[in-house]
Amino acid sequence: MAFVVEDGTAKADATSYVTIAEADGYFADRGMTGWTGADAVKQSALIKATDYIEGRFGQRFIGSKKTTAQALAWPRTGAADFADTDIPVKLRRACCEYALRALTAELAPDLKVDASGLTVVATKKKVGPIETEFAVPQTGLGATPMLFRPYPAADMLLRGLVYSASQVIR
Repeated sequence: MAFVVEDGTAKADATSYVTIAEADGYFADRGMTGWTGADAVKQSALIKATDYIEGRFGQRFIGSKKTTAQALAWPRTGAADFADTDIPVKLRRACCEYALRALTAELAPDLKVDASGLTVVATKKKVGPIETEFAVPQTGLGATPMLFRPYPAADMLLRGLVYSASQVIR
């Protein structure tokens, strides 16, 4: 897959919201040294970050896609404060933050489930020299599995760009 950055023209083949140079500058400005590796590694992380944003927030972004043929959720129409060609700075910064995390871990790992399909939480107990690890199925009230792990630094950047879970859209 080619590395194609969305520039506001609603590209049908875009794979990232951010260029490598923009991400390099973002992290350099903040003195963050974890953004390292060859360009191919950084491209992969930016694509993963963009995929994560699309999967987690794509259906909740304010406004609507500019065209039906565009690959990514932005640019959008009907998103107040943004022109039809804008890729918001907050979105690009969030993409950088997610990409940094994508360098070292899966952004949306598969849930652990038992044979019955219930979500499982692994627990460790240590009493003296004895240590036991076991998995407990999550059932009952409050047992809804968390599909997406929170990444506060990135998630907070997207405030104002997505409808909250409690908003009703008519």
